[in-house]
Amino acid sequence: MNKNKKFLGLLALWFVMASVLVLGGHSLRATAADLPKMMTWTAYDIGSSGYMMAGYIGESLWEKYKIKVRIIPAGTDLPRVYPLRLKDADFAFHGVGSFFMQEGLHDYSTMEWGPQPVRALYFAQHAGLALGLRGDSDIKTTADLKGKRVAFYPSMSLTLICEAHLAFAGLTWKDVQKVEVPSYVTAMNMVMEGKIDTAHINPTASKAYEFESMPQGLRFIPVPRSDKEGWARVKKLAPMYSPMKPKIGAGLPKDKPLETITQAYPIVIAYNFTSADKAYTMTKLLHEAFPLYSTKHKSLAAYWPMETFLELYDEYPLPLHKGAIRYLKEIGKWTPEREAKNNQYLKRQKELRKLFDKVKEEALEKKMGSKDFPKFWLEKRAAAGF
Repeated sequence: MNKNKKFLGLLALWFVMASVLVLGGHSLRATAADLPKMMTWTAYDIGSSGYMMAGYIGESLWEKYKIKVRIIPAGTDLPRVYPLRLKDADFAFHGVGSFFMQEGLHDYSTMEWGPQPVRALYFAQHAGLALGLRGDSDIKTTADLKGKRVAFYPSMSLTLICEAHLAFAGLTWKDVQKVEVPSYVTAMNMVMEGKIDTAHINPTASKAYEFESMPQGLRFIPVPRSDKEGWARVKKLAPMYSPMKPKIGAGLPKDKPLETITQAYPIVIAYNFTSADKAYTMTKLLHEAFPLYSTKHKSLAAYWPMETFLELYDEYPLPLHKGAIRYLKEIGKWTPEREAKNNQYLKRQKELRKLFDKVKEEALEKKMGSKDFPKFWLEKRAAAGF
C-alpha cells in the first residue's frame, strides 16, 4: 500500500513538473511569436550618427531576435516623420524636431501640420551639438564666426544648433554669411571641401572620422560652461540644450576636453495611435538588447543606458507613449513624479491642438493662404501664452 502511495505521489509530481515544462515552453514560444518579424524605422540620412546607431541596433535585433529592420534615411525633419503619420513606418529615430512637432513650431507651423500628438519611447544622449571646422581654419571661438560662411539647413533642428553657437557669442544670422545647404551630410562635405567655414558635425558620425583622417584634420568650436552670459543666451533660444564634455568621437582635443552643447538624441518616437503593445515591445527590445548593441560602438555604450534614458526624460518636455510607460512600470522605473509630469505634457498637447484647430478655422473663414498661415498661427499661439 505504501509502495502504491509512493508511486502515485511520484506520478503526480512528474505530471506537475511536465505540465510546468510544457506550459513554460508554450509561454516562451508565445513570447517569440509576439515579436514582430519586421519593423520599419526612419532616421537621419546615411553618414549621420543617428543612422549609424539605428543600423547597429537593427543589426542586434536581427542577431538576438531574428527581427528584420528596414531603415528609411531622411536629411530633414518632415520626411523623417511623414512615414509615421502615414503609418508606413513604425518608429522614428528623431531629434529636437520631436519638440517642434508637439509645439507646432518651425516645420510644423503650417496649416497641414500644426501640433502633433507625438509620443516618446526611448531617449539617448547626443554626443555633442558641436560646430566643426577644418583644422587649418582661423576660427577659434564663437566670436570668430562673425562674417564667416555658416550652414543654414532646411531642417530647423539643425539650423538651431548653428544659431545657438551664434547666440552664445551675441551674434545673429545678420552677422554671418548664411549659406543654405540641402542636408546634414552635404553640409559636412562642404566644410571638408572648404566651400563653407562651419556646420554641425556630430563627433561620433562616420563622416567625422573621415574628416579627421584628412590632412587638415577636424576641430570644433568650444562653448565654455564658464561663460554664464553666453549660456544664458543659448538657454533663452533653446531651453532643451545643456552643456557637456564629449569623451567619444573624432576631432576631440587631446590636451583638454571639448566643452560644447548637448540634447536628447536620438529620441525614438511614435504617434499616439501606435498600439500600446507595439510601443511596449519596442521599448523592451531597446532595453534588453542594450548589452549586445552597446558592444558595437562606443557612443551606444555611453549614451544609450536605461539610466541615461530616464535622466533625459526627466528634463525633456515630451510625453512617453503608454506602451513605454507600461514597460517602465514593469521594471520598477515609473514614479508618481514622472506620472504627474507626463500628464502635464499630455494636457499641453491637447490644449495646443485645440487652439490650433480654432486658429485654423478662423484662417479658413478669412480665406487666408497657406503662405500667410504660419505667422498667423505663431502670433495666436504667443498671445495664448504658449
